[in-house]
Amino acid sequence: MTVVAERRVVPARTPTARPWRRDDIQGLRAVAVTTVVAYHAGMPFVPGGFVGVDLFFVLSGFLITQLLLHEVAATGTVSLRRFWARRARRIIPVSALVLVTTMLAVRAFMSPLDRKAIGTDVLWSALFSGNWRFAQQQTDYLASDRDPSPVLHYWSLGVEEQFYLVWPLLLVAIAVVWRLAGRSRRAYTATFGGAFVAVVVASLAYCVHTTATNQPYAFFGTPARAWQLAAGALVAVAVPWLLRLSDPARAALGLTGVTLFALSVWLLDESGTGGLGYPSGLAIAPTLAGVLLVISGTGPYSRLNRLLSIRPLTYVGDLSFSIYLWHWPVLVIGMVALDSRALPVRLGLVAIALGLSVASHRLLEEPVRRARVLVGRPRLSIAMGAALVAATVPVVAYASQTETIDHVLVSPDRASGPLVSRQVTPSLEAAATDAGPYKDLGCHVGFTQVTLPDWGTCTFGDSDAHTSVVVLGDSIGGAIAPAVVEAGKQHGWAVTVWAKSRCPMADVTKYDPDLGGAYTACDRFRDAALQAIEQRQPDVVVLAMSRLSTGELAADGGVVEGRDAVDLATRGLERTIERLRAAGIGVVLSDSPNRAPFFPTSCLAKTRDAARCTFRLDRQPSVMAAAARAVPGEVHLVEANATACPRCRCLPVVGDVVVYRDKLHFTRTFALTLADRFAVGIESELGRRP
Repeated sequence: MTVVAERRVVPARTPTARPWRRDDIQGLRAVAVTTVVAYHAGMPFVPGGFVGVDLFFVLSGFLITQLLLHEVAATGTVSLRRFWARRARRIIPVSALVLVTTMLAVRAFMSPLDRKAIGTDVLWSALFSGNWRFAQQQTDYLASDRDPSPVLHYWSLGVEEQFYLVWPLLLVAIAVVWRLAGRSRRAYTATFGGAFVAVVVASLAYCVHTTATNQPYAFFGTPARAWQLAAGALVAVAVPWLLRLSDPARAALGLTGVTLFALSVWLLDESGTGGLGYPSGLAIAPTLAGVLLVISGTGPYSRLNRLLSIRPLTYVGDLSFSIYLWHWPVLVIGMVALDSRALPVRLGLVAIALGLSVASHRLLEEPVRRARVLVGRPRLSIAMGAALVAATVPVVAYASQTETIDHVLVSPDRASGPLVSRQVTPSLEAAATDAGPYKDLGCHVGFTQVTLPDWGTCTFGDSDAHTSVVVLGDSIGGAIAPAVVEAGKQHGWAVTVWAKSRCPMADVTKYDPDLGGAYTACDRFRDAALQAIEQRQPDVVVLAMSRLSTGELAADGGVVEGRDAVDLATRGLERTIERLRAAGIGVVLSDSPNRAPFFPTSCLAKTRDAARCTFRLDRQPSVMAAAARAVPGEVHLVEANATACPRCRCLPVVGDVVVYRDKLHFTRTFALTLADRFAVGIESELGRRP
């Protein structure tokens, strides 16, 4: 993450004292960036290395607030123009350089199909808003099923810069209250300390709540992370009193901080720990560790201060901003270019990132920050920053361009004869968005929504038709819905589509790692949907469900996986089928597509050869097939996967149609070719009705 604050700190015993340099904080920056890089490089024993970002937040909140409080004490206010000018000189030059270099490297080394999406990521990141872009992508299951963005790490820079935009304004307002109160020590503590405590409490409460209801927005969102920066700010307010701590007390606090941080790195997991998602209350541990470490260094140097102040650590701390920005795109793009994730490759890429960091720090970061032509000229500094941000736009426009890729070599068996170049549909660029209209219409809902979609809006065909069919499922329901809707057009049926991401229609409770617990919103949606369907009395319900939806289930206070999860899900699906049948509604089951181990469209764009992009059928147990066998009386199972995966090999192109739009979901164009399969299943179920 970023530590973008200045390197001068700490008022002494009064709010008006001048700050001094804290070499131990430079050492803490080194610790923070090292844990993050080790985590991203996949090093062992650091599953919680991502908490280096939490430490950075505390350090940034402390350092920035120290500088602002010193200015308030000296002048009674804050010069917003000078503050934002310093941020522009400190942040934007290296940030823009990394973004531009990354975008050019994407064009050179990554799939042309990735360029447009990454270009959008880069533009959001250049505007320090990437955290909201990535929160939306993580929330959207279909959008999140893509390789990590090489600028994903800019989310934390977005959080900090948004904080820096608002925080000085808050301090200006608080300074007015302090002046009205006579600028006394007591008023200083009450106004600034009280305001910062309020931010910590409100933001932490929001963080815990949002982690449970919409985890991506808690992880990436500024309101849910502001408390960590405000915690560092509280330490800045308390410095005059912290200087009175005894040496043994500070040593004990430092040891506690080191222990807490080490345990956080060792025990925490980004996908959740102990049934809790991250950040939630779990983020208190690394944040408190950062607070204690900063407190322990406030005063005469202890052994811990001296250890953190050794030159190798302070040097890495000086480079920490550049290291943080360079390491992730070098890792992501490098592993793609070399087609390897081996440990020696990752270590080599980290070494390259370190070299780039040293160069950018010496040649750009420090010279611009200290440039005489800019220092003392806030407007010029801000204009320079704006110009550099604007300069990313033409680079993104150039690097995002790609030709239409709609011809690939097709041969079901490479030994059967020469390969044939065919024009495929949709084009590989269009495949990723070749889906039905269901998400746009609100018929396919996201994680948090439990209210049902509008029945009329989500009904296709003649709503007064004699026969009515409902497609109900997770995202696979949205993927196969075009086939059922097409069958409805051909046979005069009204077809209603309701789907919810990652939500199995089996009567079970899904454990979702992103939430760090039970996916209870799915349970509420499923029960409400089944009740509404029982009231509407359609003729047939087509249940569609990914095998992945039931890979982990919450049961008996724990998590059930593997074969036990399959058995539990099968029994749950049987209960759903029996419930619908008891209401006089017929049921058809749709088997799940087979998940690819890579992006078939990216493989096709790279090789232009369909035969080289096939993959083996994974043979994972099918809950749909098991339930079809177990339910008394015949239940028709539509083998939606059969056309795409003949003879245990899954094809990226069938005929001249591209099969997959990501690793799991069919393109709309391919789904339409399955209309006859679903028509047979639905007609067989209609024939069973009296």
